[in-house]
Amino acid sequence: MDILVAFLLAILSGMGVGSGGLFMIYLLLVRDVPQLEAQGLNLLFFLFSAGASVPLILLRRRVPTGVLLAICLCGAAGVLIGARLSDIIAAEILKKLFAFLILGSGIVGLLPKKRKKK
Repeated sequence: MDILVAFLLAILSGMGVGSGGLFMIYLLLVRDVPQLEAQGLNLLFFLFSAGASVPLILLRRRVPTGVLLAICLCGAAGVLIGARLSDIIAAEILKKLFAFLILGSGIVGLLPKKRKKK
């Protein structure tokens, strides 16, 4: 079952659907994985599924090198800060904050986008 879910989520991820939230829901509700462990598994899942598309993106040169470097540096800093904060903040609070983050991003995704006039 886990392999089938991972396969389906990888397909959704490749199509541009934010499958990280779906994977977290599966891990937390179906598999009853603790919050921090689920976040780590979600990160690994994302690294491998997104990593498969990196060569194509770089070959097509869709992301400028400077932007890519800035994203990597900010991401590394965010990981270090997040790891320290996860030691300080209780797991139950992190779980609720993550739920609000997923809910908020879902709501923003449903809102109509403003079109620029030419």
